[in-house]
Amino acid sequence: MMPGDHLAAMLDGELNCLRHLQDALAAEHEALLAADAPAIERATAAKNRSLGEQATLMQRRQDYLLEAGFAASSEGLADCIRGCANAARLQDLRSELNTLLQACHEANRLNGRLIGHRQQQTQSVLNILRQAEQAPATYTDAGGAVNTGPNRLIGKA
Repeated sequence: MMPGDHLAAMLDGELNCLRHLQDALAAEHEALLAADAPAIERATAAKNRSLGEQATLMQRRQDYLLEAGFAASSEGLADCIRGCANAARLQDLRSELNTLLQACHEANRLNGRLIGHRQQQTQSVLNILRQAEQAPATYTDAGGAVNTGPNRLIGKA
C-alpha cells in the first residue's frame, strides 16, 4: 500500500468514527430534550465509545506521521499530504475531518449547555424544597401547627 493510500485509509476511518460520534451526540441531544434517562445513558455510552475510538485512531495517525518523519500535528499532516501522489484527495479528507470535528465539538458544547440548564432547574427546585423544609410552622388559634408553605412553594417550582 502506498503511503498516501495508507493515510487515506486512516483518515477515512477517523471520518467514519466521527460520523458515529455525531450520531451519538444527536441522540444525546434528543434524549436530553426528552429528559429520557435510559436514552441519555445509551447515548452517552455510545458517545464515550466513539470518543475512545477517535482517540485511538488519532494516536495511530500521529504515530504514523512520526514514523514517516513528520510532526504529529496539523502542520505535520499538511506536510505529509503535500508529499503524497493523492494529495488532492487527502486534502479533501482532511478538510472534511476538520469540518466534522468542529460540528461534533459544537454539538457537544450545546449538549453541555443543555445539561447545565437542566442542572440549574433542578437546583432551583431543590432550593425551593429545602426552604419549605426549613420554614417555621404557622400556628392556628387553638395552638396547633399548620405548615402550608410546601404546597405553595412546590407550585412555584
